[in-house]
Amino acid sequence: MRRSDVIDWLKATGISLIVYGHVAHATTVPWTPPIYVKQLGVTLFLFATGFTLARERRDPVEVLFNRLFPVYLFGLATALVITTWGLLSQTGLALSNYLPFLGGANVVFNNFPANPTTWYLGTYLHLLVLWAVWLRRVRLGTSTILALLVIEIPVRAVLITWAGPYIAYMFLTNWIAVFVAGLVVGGRPSSDPDDSAVPYAVALVGGLVVWSIAVEPLGIKPTFPFMTVEQWSPMLSTVAVSAAVSFLYLSSTLTAYAALRRVVAPAPVRFIARHSLIIFLVHMPVFLALNPVLSALHMTTASKVAVQLLVCLPGLAGLSAVVMGVVRPKDLRERLFAALNRGRRHAAGELPFLEQQ
Repeated sequence: MRRSDVIDWLKATGISLIVYGHVAHATTVPWTPPIYVKQLGVTLFLFATGFTLARERRDPVEVLFNRLFPVYLFGLATALVITTWGLLSQTGLALSNYLPFLGGANVVFNNFPANPTTWYLGTYLHLLVLWAVWLRRVRLGTSTILALLVIEIPVRAVLITWAGPYIAYMFLTNWIAVFVAGLVVGGRPSSDPDDSAVPYAVALVGGLVVWSIAVEPLGIKPTFPFMTVEQWSPMLSTVAVSAAVSFLYLSSTLTAYAALRRVVAPAPVRFIARHSLIIFLVHMPVFLALNPVLSALHMTTASKVAVQLLVCLPGLAGLSAVVMGVVRPKDLRERLFAALNRGRRHAAGELPFLEQQ
């Protein structure tokens, strides 16, 4: 099995959960209260990020540049297209879409950007910087994850109460335990397990079914981005919900990883994984544009969901393949990094001998 199989599975599964959670939101509400299933798609991405960072041996500046270059390239391009469309249609410039690229400034506003999924880019930036300046230097283990849970749960509850639920959701402390779990697991020696993935998949699905049945009597209200237990006091509800969020994030992600690392990733999974960035950036504007068109055709809800899934997953993956072939972002990234490196060496007076001639 290729070493990257599990990463391809995590990314493809993650983006599929996110897209499905958006195009068929109503069907997912009872699945994983007090969170929504698309949030588990985010945890899979962050776990995969931590997993791969744990195996990095390059200079952290190079690592950050390589990871952030395509995010800024295609993220800003998407924001500019939306602004241009808003200008032409007089529907607004959607300037909030640029906040994630200003040092992740979006996380201090109690709402999402106009293109809502791009909230993640600010959080992703903050977690990468945290890894570069601190986490890569310290020894991480299971005890670290447990210690972070002790911080994560009350901080999330405090932010929900005093800063707002969207800030609590976007702030890095909402995701830190699952991100560090990826670092811990990725830092361990790897081997190909020879047992079946089925027991782990059954445990994941069965566990979530049991969970949803067990919490149903609480009468959880589907507020966003976290649900609430209305029959409890606000303080008790917030603390209990925060604890449940951390439990679901971590247990579901680790069980999913245990299942997926036992399965070879077929070509369609690798294809979706390879193009997950553009799918992630573009699928919500496409979904929102498709909605009125499909509604005007008087399609059933199931038919609308099927069309939107086809367009927003394999359709956008195909579009991404075309864009990648034209833009060649890897080549652009390498040339720009080399140019920046030359400029840095010039400034430091550290040019190689031949360049000094």
